[in-house]
Amino acid sequence: MFLGKVVGTVWSTKKSPDLEGVKFLIVHPYDLDKEPTRNIVVVADRLGAGTGEMVMCAFGKAARTAIGNQEMAIEAAVVGIVDRVDISDSTSREMMEAAKKLAHDNGRA
Repeated sequence: MFLGKVVGTVWSTKKSPDLEGVKFLIVHPYDLDKEPTRNIVVVADRLGAGTGEMVMCAFGKAARTAIGNQEMAIEAAVVGIVDRVDISDSTSREMMEAAKKLAHDNGRA
């Protein structure tokens, strides 16, 4: 799994029949050791996440399980919408700062 911020939506009028009715989001993954990564991932979403929200996403079989169809042609899916990120006091200062930035970026500082 990974944490990321929803930065957009993908619209597709023509797609595989098994993808009909599935919303797709553009998610910018976070690396808690550093800043947000440079990559983006297109993920299926049945939870109703919106632009600007932090989400937990899964890859592969876990993503298809979350969507409810092992045969679906997806590689990643939203499995949770994050309300808050808490990091233990024993975590390094760098990790604490990264976590605080993630929470602030999600409007939950």
